[in-house]
Amino acid sequence: MRSARQHPRISDTRDLLAKLGSLGRSPQDGRVLNLSEGGMLVAGSELKVGQVTGFELSGPNFHYAGVAEVAHLTNATTGLRFLSWQGQADRPVRSLIDERSEWATSAVAIQHDKSVIRRVAVLVGPERSGRDAPAR
Repeated sequence: MRSARQHPRISDTRDLLAKLGSLGRSPQDGRVLNLSEGGMLVAGSELKVGQVTGFELSGPNFHYAGVAEVAHLTNATTGLRFLSWQGQADRPVRSLIDERSEWATSAVAIQHDKSVIRRVAVLVGPERSGRDAPAR
């Protein structure tokens, strides 16, 4: 079983919302606290560890659904591991994570690296020991 912790994650999720719910129950809205390719951490939940649930993830310009397993719980959060997506939803999520990831190099840093010129000077000459050096 792959852990969601093996993936880069984002915590810039203020514009993401997850709806969790299983068949026969009304979906529960949860604020997404962090998101990775492998799963997400959502505020609150009435689910149990090991429970498989459907979810809808809404964000900027996307709304996708899938199936996830509850990997861990605290009093205030639910950790979900993605099992499958409907369609190709993982691609926009991966792009969003790449765009916002703290692991990604920023455009400013890339531009700075391109503008910096590094030069190394190596001085070469005959070595003189203390005995061989001419007196002054």
